[in-house]
Amino acid sequence: MSRPERALTRSRRPSFLVLTLAAALNSCAPESPAAEPTRETLPSGAVLVRYPGLPAIDAVGPEVTEAHVDLQFGSLEGDDPAFAFADIRGIEASSDGDIHVLDYQAAEVRVFDSMGRYLRTIVRRGEGPAEIGEANGIFLSGDTLLWIPNHSQGTIIGVDPHGEEIRRFNKPVSGYGGFWSGAFDNPGRYWKETFHSQNEPRHLPSTGVVSVTYRRYYKSYDLSSGAIDSVYLGEINRRFYAYTSGTRAGVRDIPFQAFAIAAVNPSGGFWLAHNASYRIARTGEGGDTLVVIEAAAAAQRVTDEDRSAYAESIVEDSPELRRVAEEAAALIPDVKPVLQGLFVDDQGRLWAERVTPEDAPDFYDLYSQAGDYLGSVRLAFEAAGPIRVRHGSIYTWVVDEFEVPYVVRASVS
Repeated sequence: MSRPERALTRSRRPSFLVLTLAAALNSCAPESPAAEPTRETLPSGAVLVRYPGLPAIDAVGPEVTEAHVDLQFGSLEGDDPAFAFADIRGIEASSDGDIHVLDYQAAEVRVFDSMGRYLRTIVRRGEGPAEIGEANGIFLSGDTLLWIPNHSQGTIIGVDPHGEEIRRFNKPVSGYGGFWSGAFDNPGRYWKETFHSQNEPRHLPSTGVVSVTYRRYYKSYDLSSGAIDSVYLGEINRRFYAYTSGTRAGVRDIPFQAFAIAAVNPSGGFWLAHNASYRIARTGEGGDTLVVIEAAAAAQRVTDEDRSAYAESIVEDSPELRRVAEEAAALIPDVKPVLQGLFVDDQGRLWAERVTPEDAPDFYDLYSQAGDYLGSVRLAFEAAGPIRVRHGSIYTWVVDEFEVPYVVRASVS
C-alpha cells in the first residue's frame, strides 16, 4: 500500500475509521513456515533453541499474521481540539480498551474509549501535581498507574486514571531521546539505558572516520526502597564520519552498523542480541544465560539505492555537503544487520523486529520466555513511532501526507 493510499481524507470533523481485521493473505503466494527447532542444553546450563528456518519477511501463510488497522482517529483541522494531535510521543491502553495518548507539543495526556471517543484529559502543562513541562513517553502499570517522564523537571510522575498524582521520583538517568526508552519490571523497578564513552575525542579531525567505544549500562530505581543500582552489559563501538566544509563542522552517523541491542525482561533480567546475526539470549538477574535462540535468517545487501538515498538525505538539508555525503555513504557496510530491535509485551512475549527494506512493512517474530516460536506479525500500515502491544492489540500512530498524526489500533490476537 502506498503512502497516498494510507492518507486520510481531509476533514474538519474528528475522523473515525474502523476497518475489518484481516489475517487472510494471498493464497497463491508461496509459504515459508518455520522449520522444527532443535534443543540442547549447553555446558553452562542454558538451553539453546535452533530454528533451521523462519518465515521470510515477505512470506505469507498461517504463521504470519498481517496486523490491519481496526481503529483510527484524529483530525487535521478538527472543531474538537481533543482530536487535533500535533506531536504524539506515546500511546497506552488499559484492559477495558481506554486509550491514553501523550501529545508532546500540547503537554497533555488525553484519554479515549475503545471506539475512539474522547473521555477526558488527565495531565496538562504546568509545574504542579499531575502537570508536566515536557515528556516523551508514557507507560501504564496495570490499569491503575500511568507513568510519565517529565524530563524538563528531571522527574517521573505516576497518575491514576482520573489524573491525580500518586507517585513521583527523580530520574536515575538524566539524558533523554525522541521517545522514552525506560521500562518497569514486575518486581517494581524502573530501568533506563545509559552509556559512558571510553575514548570520545576532545577534538574532531577535520575529515575522516571517528571510532568511539561506549560502556553500556542499565540503571535501575527501586520504587519501594528508593535504591539505585546498575547492570553492566558490555561495550558498544560506533563509527562516525567527521567533516569540515567551509565554516561548518560536525559528524554524521554511518547507517547499517552492527551493534548490540537489549530489552528489559519484566519478569527479571534482559533479552540481549547482536543485530548482525539472529542470535538472541535471555539472561537472569545475575547475568547468567538461560535461553539462547538461534535462527537462519538471510542478511540483506546494502544497495546503491540505499547509499544514494542516505547521501541525498544529507544534501536535501545542506546542498553544500555533497562531497561529505558521498564520502560518508561510501563507508556504509556492504550488508545490513538482521535484527532491528527487541521488546517484551504485556503477556511476556518477546518481539524480535527484523530489518526490512525501506519500503517494506515492519516485521516481527514472537517468542515465549522459553524460546518457543509463536509466529510472526507484519504490519499492514506504516507506523510513525514505536509500537505498544497491550491486551492483544498493537497501538501506535500514523501520519498522513500533511504529516498530521493519527492514533491507530491493530489486533494481533
